Amino acid sequence: MIDVRRLRAEPDAMRRAIALRRVDPARADVDRFLEIDGQRRALQQEIDGLNSQKKELARLGRSDPQAARQKGQELREKGRELDGRLAELTAEWQAILEWFPNWPHPEMPEGAGEEQNAEECVWLPGRGYLPQDRLGSGHHSAAAMPRGAVHGEGEFEPRDHSELSAALGADTLQASKVSGSRFTYLTGDLARMQYALQQLLADEMLRRGYEMMVPPLLVRERSLHGTSHFPEGRDQVYAIQTDNVEEGTQLFLVGSSEPANFSYFMDRTLDEADLPVKLFAFTACFRSEAGSWGKDVKGIKRLHQFDKLEMNAVCTPDQSEEMYEEFGQINEWLLQQLQLPYRMVDKCGGDAGYLASHRQRDGEVWMPGTGEFMEVMTDTNTTDYQSRRMNIRYRPREGGGLVFCHTVNDTGCAMGRMLIAIVENYQQADGSVKVPEVLRAVVGKDRIQPS
Repeated sequence: MIDVRRLRAEPDAMRRAIALRRVDPARADVDRFLEIDGQRRALQQEIDGLNSQKKELARLGRSDPQAARQKGQELREKGRELDGRLAELTAEWQAILEWFPNWPHPEMPEGAGEEQNAEECVWLPGRGYLPQDRLGSGHHSAAAMPRGAVHGEGEFEPRDHSELSAALGADTLQASKVSGSRFTYLTGDLARMQYALQQLLADEMLRRGYEMMVPPLLVRERSLHGTSHFPEGRDQVYAIQTDNVEEGTQLFLVGSSEPANFSYFMDRTLDEADLPVKLFAFTACFRSEAGSWGKDVKGIKRLHQFDKLEMNAVCTPDQSEEMYEEFGQINEWLLQQLQLPYRMVDKCGGDAGYLASHRQRDGEVWMPGTGEFMEVMTDTNTTDYQSRRMNIRYRPREGGGLVFCHTVNDTGCAMGRMLIAIVENYQQADGSVKVPEVLRAVVGKDRIQPS
């Protein structure tokens, strides 16, 4: 949720933000909002004046009880009328407010989609970073990517992960009998490799002083609204039948541990000395993938259930950019540990995720089997947008009023997609896959074989 005071002062800046973020202006209607906002404020002043008159009734009652009773009845009737009008205006005011995007970072690229995302850096195993003058937007650096599997031995045509993963332990066929399409069983060495990935990143998080969290996977609506997954992303979320829940409470399966993790701080006031709070969680996640039917149906790229290791930070306004960069550094650390060719992209306004995004970057791995980049991690600075909705504040060291915290989140590793990236880049001509060196101790072998 944005600061309404800033909107009143800078309505044109919000109009530009709506255009940049490709938000529906009929829903995020600045003119109508300001009109209602003015009416609400005038009406509230009228109600306040009415309440002041009610306080004077006690004095009138001592001198003329009958007049006081009559005046009191008139004030009560008028108060009910004004309260009803205020409630109607507030409902529309709130409905529009929920569709305003966060104020974008001044350097957020313009554009409607991924073709306009700007490359921040590109890294290749054995070569390091490409020079800055070799970077561009869209798929610019694809020309510099290897044509074959980076860690493949000999000359062979790389295959798509969907041709390889079933033989390596991703059983989507049996999962479809059990749960329907877009589910999988991970078995054997592929399951061990995911566990090794989890261990590698979790150990690094703990080494850096992050706190581990095991959050609920079912949350109430306020958590999803608070993190801006509602109202815009409601069609992506699975709702639980209320008949099966105590007191008929509506619960939703999370698409990320972000809503549950930040809800841990909901309605709380922290001390500035304790910020930033940095934590991570490894969870199963659920997404309907509404609107993507028929897209990426093969293999395990786009599933209804998937696993992620998420990083989150609650911090001061002065710390959020630092946390955003720290998360990006951890993303790159992991990709370099795995020796995968990747790039980091600064996402443009039309591709920058949900309304809460102030700025957002993706980590994308090059996929030789399909000849394209694939997102495996996302880093988002949401400034105070989420904390305003969730009422997360801190007490400044120097005293004074409470301040809304900033929140920063990062998909540290989308496990299934990272497995895909490893399979395509470490594949061999015989269908086997080398295990990245940093994962071998946990996997227990240096190569996994097709069954």
